[in-house]
Amino acid sequence: MVFSTYPAPLDLVTEYTQKYSRTAEVEGHYVTRVLIWLSLKFAQGLSWNSAYGLGKAIGLLLYWIKLRREVAMTNLDIVYGKDKSSREKDRIYKGSMINFGRVIVNYLRLPFMGPSFWEERCAWRNEHILKNALNRKKGALLIAGHIGMMDLPGGKFGMGGYPIAVIGKNIKNAAIDRFVVETRKAMNLGTIHPKNSMERIFEGIGRGEAIAMAVDQNMKQEYGIFLNWMGKPASSVRSPAYVARETGAPVVAGYCYQKDAGHFEVVITEEITWQPFPDDPEKELAINAQHQADAFQRIILANPELWFWIHRRWKLQPEGLQNPYQKESN
Repeated sequence: MVFSTYPAPLDLVTEYTQKYSRTAEVEGHYVTRVLIWLSLKFAQGLSWNSAYGLGKAIGLLLYWIKLRREVAMTNLDIVYGKDKSSREKDRIYKGSMINFGRVIVNYLRLPFMGPSFWEERCAWRNEHILKNALNRKKGALLIAGHIGMMDLPGGKFGMGGYPIAVIGKNIKNAAIDRFVVETRKAMNLGTIHPKNSMERIFEGIGRGEAIAMAVDQNMKQEYGIFLNWMGKPASSVRSPAYVARETGAPVVAGYCYQKDAGHFEVVITEEITWQPFPDDPEKELAINAQHQADAFQRIILANPELWFWIHRRWKLQPEGLQNPYQKESN
């Protein structure tokens, strides 16, 4: 199955996603399965305003219990130093928790609403960048991460005629793992297991698929590369740069945010130009991995309240530099 033009017919993208997304089986875990079913029924019965308010309430609860607040404030200190006051940093942390609460509620609702939701309540900004990139018939890479509505922009892609899959690890609880995989498939977002995933990624690119890859995760040293992440070294993923070099796939950056109770927007911010450096392949990877990281950092700095600040982004440091979370990990 190869896509000839984009956006492609919805039924073709749906067939593709069902065929190539990984599946998840579950045995037992009956309590978790019942809780998931009840949560889905409850969330899907809410009005737009009620869901919006509930998401805020969950976020304020997380803020009130200070969920990983010390980690978040350490991260904010790394990025902003004295350029922002403690009150401003706390406001960003609070906004991030409210966004996280709304992600939780929306994840139980939006993927199951069908094409009409994505057409009528979720808008594009700069769709032409994505459309032009994919119509070069080399697939595409989407530089993404833990910001805004997280997985949900994949629904705008998939339900809008752009085949897409995301790299997503197995969740230990099999019931939750199956829920996440099936929820993604419900909005035409495929899932690729990260273990031995490169063959599947190359095949998808060859079929004209977009592959979403998060660039804001702390990577184990054997898999990562140290990049400048908002002023401080951070172990970062190198595979998007590797895939782009090996396939020639165009690379675009984007995110999704909630505008108000019933409206969302998926923003494609830019296409990231490849900078060749044929005399030194490793340096070429490092240069372009940094360009990709920079594109995502621009999204964060423009929308700081939407990023997942409670993640230990700078946990792994080059030899001789201290882990900034040492006090939290004791």
